[in-house]
Amino acid sequence: MSIRKKNILLIYADQWRHDQFGSKRSYTPNLDALAREAVSFRQHFTQVLPCAPSRASLFTGLYAQTHRVLKNRTPLNARHKTIAHYLRDSGYAPTLFGYTDTTLDPREFSEGDPRRGPGYQPLPGFEVGCHQPDNNPHEWLAHLRAEGVEYTDHSDVYDPDRTRANATGGAAGYPAKYRAEDSDTAYLTDRLMSWQREQAEGWCAALCYLRPHNPTIAPEPYNSLVNPADLAPPIRAEDAAEEAAAHPYLAHQIAQGDAGASVHQDLAGRIAEVDEQDWRSIRAIHLALMAEIDANLGRLFDQLKQTGQWEDTLILFSSDHGEMMFDHYLCQQASWHDQCTHVPLIIRAPGAQFRASAGHAVEALSEAVDTIPTLLDWLGCEVPGHLDGRSLLPFLKGESPADWRDHVVWEFTYRNAVTSEYLSAHGLDDDDCVMTVIRDKRFKHAFFPGSDPVLIDLESDQHELRNIASDPEYAAVERRYLARQMRNRIRHSDRILPPPPAPK
Repeated sequence: MSIRKKNILLIYADQWRHDQFGSKRSYTPNLDALAREAVSFRQHFTQVLPCAPSRASLFTGLYAQTHRVLKNRTPLNARHKTIAHYLRDSGYAPTLFGYTDTTLDPREFSEGDPRRGPGYQPLPGFEVGCHQPDNNPHEWLAHLRAEGVEYTDHSDVYDPDRTRANATGGAAGYPAKYRAEDSDTAYLTDRLMSWQREQAEGWCAALCYLRPHNPTIAPEPYNSLVNPADLAPPIRAEDAAEEAAAHPYLAHQIAQGDAGASVHQDLAGRIAEVDEQDWRSIRAIHLALMAEIDANLGRLFDQLKQTGQWEDTLILFSSDHGEMMFDHYLCQQASWHDQCTHVPLIIRAPGAQFRASAGHAVEALSEAVDTIPTLLDWLGCEVPGHLDGRSLLPFLKGESPADWRDHVVWEFTYRNAVTSEYLSAHGLDDDDCVMTVIRDKRFKHAFFPGSDPVLIDLESDQHELRNIASDPEYAAVERRYLARQMRNRIRHSDRILPPPPAPK
């Protein structure tokens, strides 16, 4: 039976990894409260890095080998049906607040149409409540100017207010020049809340925040919320040279990591050289930005409860990908480590049939491509066979499918992350620049065409500090996981056009 009158609220953060850097207290009380009424998927992973590719998998239900959005600003082929299209088929008018990092198929537009260019546009199928791409959040910028915030353009709106105290003592501790109630997070939440108050039952919204993605700067009082001393140090080897020995690609990343360009404007040198005061400061503000999202979600959740819509709304919270945040001497997301792809997933489904599983934490492996099948299954719709994910609805009902997957996969096309000198030194060309990862609960295997693989024993090396791919004791294991990689690529080849029906 189709469920058509329930509301749907999809919430996505950007660069929100699964942990809180070893903090002894939680900075997300509202999401914690949501989890107590929901099902949390503790082993949830995204399928491709970085932002636009990850969202392409999330919003099409397809692995990257099919949707082929392998780098930011790669157009999404118009033949791919999106999450918004599926929701429309089910009677919803999905409305976007935020951004989807989508570059549209240029073949769909005539010459001169601005949608034909490389700029980010809303995902096809969405109505637009407020489009706020990270590179041109023009509506938010207009709001700031109306509130008296002085800036030249988007490039300096995130400049710190150095007339106020540095709350962390490090690079990221100065507050933003705008107030917390005027931040990009608060503004986007306000826009959704205003829209939601005018909706009849059966509304559907996607709330896609920029944060805690950099620029790593928070308004007062959030810049002083987290004590940097309370956070655990990065997970990494004793020194960068020892870490780099794991693989030539990792060594290159550590050697090239530009802290000023990729982490924070007040840093200089390599990421591996950032001192403790600064990495603690940046981690603290990253966590503070997570707390800011949580506080604004608290406002939204309160409105749903006060208007009597809480019990009739499916709520999903997750992130597009994670963030290294100085673990393994890296930042952002460009490696095989779990910090890049291990993200939260919380789903609260309305209805009596889901109450018994409230507060349950699922340890089975789940993937971002499971989102569309789950929503379609919950709506009582057929799940197309070409999708690469599976429905999580059984887990929402407290069930554990006996045939559930035993591994997750992801990939990253790293051509823009290495130099031409690196390619020449290792005999590689552009088409070799991809790593594919398969991970189960015992081993992780990363395959690099033309380069040595990575094999991690997660049972004895949970922090992923030792590559055992060349260890003779694990030779058979490495071959087995390479074969699993090949099998996975073959099994998930493009299946969008189904075979014709068999003759009668």
